[in-house]
Amino acid sequence: MGTEKVEAEFENGMLKVTAPKAEEVKPKVVKVKASKK
Repeated sequence: MGTEKVEAEFENGMLKVTAPKAEEVKPKVVKVKASKK
């Protein structure tokens, strides 16, 4: 998560921090070729 998208507000003694939802980690697929010898 990049810090450039995080916001914070302090109002009436309450601190509100807003941040974007973290993206889901997507599995990476690696193709492997096998050769017969």
